[in-house]
Amino acid sequence: MSVSDRRWVLTIVLAAAVGSSLVIATMLISPISSPLSPVVRSTSPIQHLVVIMKENHAFDNYFGTFPGADGIPSNVTLPNGLGGTVSPHWIDGTWTWDLPHSRAAMLADYDNGSNDMFAVKANTWIPGLGESAMGYYDDRQLFAYWELASKFTLADHYFQSVFGPTVPNRLYSIAGQSGNLMTNDLFGSNVDVTTVFDQLQAKGVSWRYYYVQSSLGEPLPLQLPHIAQKSSLFSYVVPMNRLAFDISAGALPNVTYIDPSSDISISEHPPAGVTQGQNWTMDVIRALMAGTQWPTSAILLTWDESGGFYDHLPPPQVDDYGYGFRVPMLMISPFARNGFIDRDVMDHTSILKFIADNWGLPYLTNREAHAGNLTGAFIFGDARRSSLGFFQAVTVLSAWASAVEWLQATDWSLRGNDSMHMSAAR
Repeated sequence: MSVSDRRWVLTIVLAAAVGSSLVIATMLISPISSPLSPVVRSTSPIQHLVVIMKENHAFDNYFGTFPGADGIPSNVTLPNGLGGTVSPHWIDGTWTWDLPHSRAAMLADYDNGSNDMFAVKANTWIPGLGESAMGYYDDRQLFAYWELASKFTLADHYFQSVFGPTVPNRLYSIAGQSGNLMTNDLFGSNVDVTTVFDQLQAKGVSWRYYYVQSSLGEPLPLQLPHIAQKSSLFSYVVPMNRLAFDISAGALPNVTYIDPSSDISISEHPPAGVTQGQNWTMDVIRALMAGTQWPTSAILLTWDESGGFYDHLPPPQVDDYGYGFRVPMLMISPFARNGFIDRDVMDHTSILKFIADNWGLPYLTNREAHAGNLTGAFIFGDARRSSLGFFQAVTVLSAWASAVEWLQATDWSLRGNDSMHMSAAR
């Protein structure tokens, strides 16, 4: 086992040993948990699926230089709209200004498949933003996400569902469609679509949608009238401050959606810092790994849309709305392939397809029916080829001393400091 592998094992082991004291940033433990539906057996060993959806970053922006991934080609030069050119470059920092990412802006970026107008569109919005649009991060800022990718599965042909902003793409992740909505103006739009939550409820498969409370508006499911008006559904849309207790109590449902989009400090939506958002996500993931439900769990970590950042790969056009640009997708589970890059073409409806296949649900839409399937990321029954091998490698008692020694020696706390100068962190 390599030093990197050993560190990953010990991190997980220590998390399991101290899981009861682990604190999740921005969460308050609540002693109350809504009742779960009776357990319905899944068709795979994955009995608990957790979907974490962050905000506004393209694949090339986060993993464009990740070893082995379909990342940024060499010698790329694009027009900047100001009479010059610009090339992809490393961002020496942890944040950028927000970029234009409406449907119209993304279609302009796409440029009929050339994917060459990102800087032009950004500079048209605000001169100077074109440099940000062409920037990318790497393991100097996204150390934990890159470590997850190296130990579990990273999908590099996973696309946002449509050219457009947050709300339509998140609707595709829960309903396989957006009711033709292509803006963020869902509330009061009269759009009301059947969701996977309706299906799960009817089947008796337990579910919850955790969201950050905000004065800016209701969480996405509660903006759909039929969910907002039916207590049997809206009672499972719960505040994020319930998540810590449910994880520690082993009370997560079969299907969990975690939506931090209302809190810019953790959602990673520019201009928020990517490292701060990463730290919050890793607190959640470590808590899940330390919980009693982890041996039968899988985490799908993705981003709702690309946020106007450059991505070199033109998305397939499967219908009038999309696909849109690539976004990262990490599949994290004891059953996930170890250090694997999944090149199957997928989008947010692939999440729904996995849920449907795992719990015997019908497909909601044609888009879902024809979506690529996430199952290629998992291996059941062969620990040597999946990440399960890492969890079987050592025991808590034998590894405790080594884990403490490693944590004392590692620079993790320094690398997690969002205010440090990134060029010194490598």
